[in-house]
Amino acid sequence: MKVQKFRGNTSLEALAKVKESLGEDAVILSTRRVKEGKKWVYEITAAIDLDPPAPEPKPRESEGFSVVLQELEELKRMIQALNFKPRSSFFQHLVEQGIPAATLKLLGRNGDLNKETFLQGLSRLVNRKVGPVELPRVQFFVGQAGVGKTTSLIKLAARLTYGGKEVALISLDSVRVGAKEQISRFAQFLELPINFVRGEDLETALEDFQGYDYVLVDTPALGPSFGVAKLAKLLKELPGAKVQLVVRASEAPVIAQALWERVKSLPVCSLILTHSEALFFGAPLFWIFAPQVPPVSFLSTGDRVPEDFERATPKRLLGLLLRNVDLEEGHA
Repeated sequence: MKVQKFRGNTSLEALAKVKESLGEDAVILSTRRVKEGKKWVYEITAAIDLDPPAPEPKPRESEGFSVVLQELEELKRMIQALNFKPRSSFFQHLVEQGIPAATLKLLGRNGDLNKETFLQGLSRLVNRKVGPVELPRVQFFVGQAGVGKTTSLIKLAARLTYGGKEVALISLDSVRVGAKEQISRFAQFLELPINFVRGEDLETALEDFQGYDYVLVDTPALGPSFGVAKLAKLLKELPGAKVQLVVRASEAPVIAQALWERVKSLPVCSLILTHSEALFFGAPLFWIFAPQVPPVSFLSTGDRVPEDFERATPKRLLGLLLRNVDLEEGHA
C-alpha cells in the first residue's frame, strides 16, 4: 500500500490532488488543518493499493481519445456544479479559507459578495438551520466511533428529566468495550430505567416503555457490525422513530459529507454537534448547508454531564461558523 500526504488551500483542492495522484480508488485515512508558513492549509493523508486488478485491454488507437472524453466529461460536471463565476475578491477570500463555493452562492447575488452581504445572507441561512423545539418520542442516537453518542444521549436524558419528562433508555450497543458500564452508571445516577437488547427484541423493549414521554436508543458505532442497512431495517418497523445524527463540530467536511451520504435515506430529524468547544476554525462546519442536511438541534460544549449541553440557537451557531474566519481581505 502506498501512503501519501496532500495539501491545499481548501479541502476540495487537497482532495483534487489526491484524486489526480492516486486515482478514484484512493482511501482517505485522515484530514486535518495545519499551518504552512503564515497561513492554514488542509492536509489529507490517503492511501492506494499498489496491486489493483488489471484493467481490461483497450484498442491502442482509442486509448488516448477515451481519456480525453473522460476529462471533458469531468470538466463539464464541474462547470455544471458551479454554474457561475465569482465576481468579487471577497468571495475568493472566503473560498480560500475553505468555505464551499456552493454555500457562498446562496448568500449573495451569484457570488458578488462583500462582508455585509455575506453576514446578512449567512444569518438568514443560520436561522433556518436551527432545529425545531419538538422532539420525537423515540430517538436513535447514531454516529461514528468516538463522536460522543452515548454522552449526548445521557445529557439529553438528564435535560428532559429535569424538565419533568418521563424518560427511558434502551441500548443496542453490545460491541464497544465498556459501553454497558458507562450508560448503566449514568442511568443509575439519573434513576432512569434502561434495557439492553438486541435488534430483534427492540419492539418488545419499546412496548415495556409505552407509558414514557421519551425513549432514547443508544446504538453501536456505524461500521461493519452495525451498518446503515441494519439500522434502516430496525427503523422500518418503528413508524415515528427518528434519528439524531451525532457529528463532531470539528469533523473534516469530506468525512462529514460522506457520512451524510450514507445515512440520508434514514429518517434523520436533526444533527447534534459535539466537541464544539474544541472547534478552532469555523469554515469546515459550513458543510451543514449542503443540500438536504437536517437542522442542528443541540450543541455539546464539554465533558460535564449534563451541564455541557445546550439547545442550538442562531446566535451560537453563527458564532461557531465564524470562529477564526478572517473577514478582512489581505489578513488571511
